[in-house]
Amino acid sequence: MLEKLRDGVLEVAFPVVCVSCGTEGKYICEKCEVFLGEASFICPICLRASFAGERHLACQHRHGLNGLASIWEYEGAVQRLLHCIKYDGVVHAIEEIIERACGSMALDQKRFCTFLSFLFSPDTLVTYVPMHSRKEKRRGFNQTELLANALAKQTKSAVACLLEKTKETKPQVDLDKEERLYNMKGSFAISSGTLSVPITTLSVVLVDDVWTTGATMKECCKILKKAGIQEVWGFTLARTV
Repeated sequence: MLEKLRDGVLEVAFPVVCVSCGTEGKYICEKCEVFLGEASFICPICLRASFAGERHLACQHRHGLNGLASIWEYEGAVQRLLHCIKYDGVVHAIEEIIERACGSMALDQKRFCTFLSFLFSPDTLVTYVPMHSRKEKRRGFNQTELLANALAKQTKSAVACLLEKTKETKPQVDLDKEERLYNMKGSFAISSGTLSVPITTLSVVLVDDVWTTGATMKECCKILKKAGIQEVWGFTLARTV
């Protein structure tokens, strides 16, 4: 009851409008949705085209991602909405964009079949790229945690915090590929939280908002695999490359 009342007050004070055309009702309206660019699948190791997002057989990497699923190209309405979520605190848009992402995968099950099969496996756990505690305190939230929780809720998957960020790093946005890799190196560790099952029995979907060079997700994946997790797929709402 209180949640519905809060949402009603927010809707009156801050009406939901499309980030592209300003139409009230949704953050991305149905008319603007048709212009969203579909992200192609790439191998997360070599970044070349890949069937269903799986890592190429020739790109075997002990601590690398097993696959990558990105929904849209990082441009237009998606870019604007993710910016609003991350920097303007429009976190109540997360449920809508995750619902839209899941809807896109459901409508294109043939293309997303490998990732969906992995996601819905009973041994798969959803986790996310962590934020340093000081930065999260300043911002008030970690958008990737909220995205992971929304994805888990939408797909009825288990979710847990498996990683923590152990050092503050420079903002990635102004760094080139090599600088991003160096910036992220040694920044993450396995979280001290407890799990009800051994970590070595799990497969993981690692959630982030945007894939740019993959430096952050690759470093997180390395830590997860060194801890004994066998398979890790990356999931992002958008991809720039």
